[in-house]
Amino acid sequence: MGGIDPAELFVFSGRMKLLPVLCGGLFFLTPASAQLRCLESEATIEVRNGDALVMRYHKQPSEEAAKNDPLYTRTGYIHPLCTPSGKVITGDYAPDHPHQHGLFFAWTKTTFDGRAPEFWNQKQGSGRVSYAKTLAIHSGAGATGFDVVHRYEDLTAPAGAETVLDETWKVRVALVEGRYRIDLHSSQQCAGAKPLVIEKYHYGGMAIRGNAAWLDEDPDRIITSEGKDRLVGNHTRPKWVKMSGLLEGAACGIVAIPHPDNFRAPQWVRLHPSKPYFVFSPMVEEAFTIEPGKTYESRFRYVVFDGEMGAAEVEASL
Repeated sequence: MGGIDPAELFVFSGRMKLLPVLCGGLFFLTPASAQLRCLESEATIEVRNGDALVMRYHKQPSEEAAKNDPLYTRTGYIHPLCTPSGKVITGDYAPDHPHQHGLFFAWTKTTFDGRAPEFWNQKQGSGRVSYAKTLAIHSGAGATGFDVVHRYEDLTAPAGAETVLDETWKVRVALVEGRYRIDLHSSQQCAGAKPLVIEKYHYGGMAIRGNAAWLDEDPDRIITSEGKDRLVGNHTRPKWVKMSGLLEGAACGIVAIPHPDNFRAPQWVRLHPSKPYFVFSPMVEEAFTIEPGKTYESRFRYVVFDGEMGAAEVEASL
């Protein structure tokens, strides 16, 4: 536990050229926020703004998991994710899609050692993503957040569960102009000498599931940087995506901003026509392979806000 090596930091909004996606780790630089703190327990890691919850990361299954088929049980994701006024933006174990968990990463159609584990549709029982260990808790001056490791397992392996990928999440949180700014850096590496092929498919990757109160047909619930709603913006390649609406009678929302140097940026985005979720999916038109000895990196910035946030304000957050 402790501080961050300055060599790991970089500015998201700058125009500097970054290293290629499939290479060593760089990270975000975010403003310090004096009231933010990060707290770890046996079951969770929480970021709080004073006493108010900003986010909860799950090291162990939540209480909600016990209400669902055990196949849907998952760890290694963020829920709830809250606005500064305390409104819960994310959803978890939704009745229509119980395999979607707040802010989460999962590949869908894959090939590993001649088998086809799937990490997204948990009901198949062929793949699993879970929390493995905590690397660091950052709380105090300079940065607030945490570093954790996830394990991706192939449950179809003949000898039992076989680890396919090790993934590190570095999450940093700042309070900027009355909004929460969350930078998430994912690094994935093969656990052994076998590659993982991410097959061509129409969804899978870095995803967010919204609050169940937003389960409706409102096409403007989700809007892209190009001004396209979820009916016409599906499988486009926007600079950012905003999901917003009313919660407890007040406007609020979240903007997801993928880093411009992510693999195949700008990545395609799957916008569901009626459910409150979307996912950045670099395999929509072509498969790719995560090779042993290389690192698949992706970076995302999330801005969580109360009220409204127009396109010009989003652009200023890049």
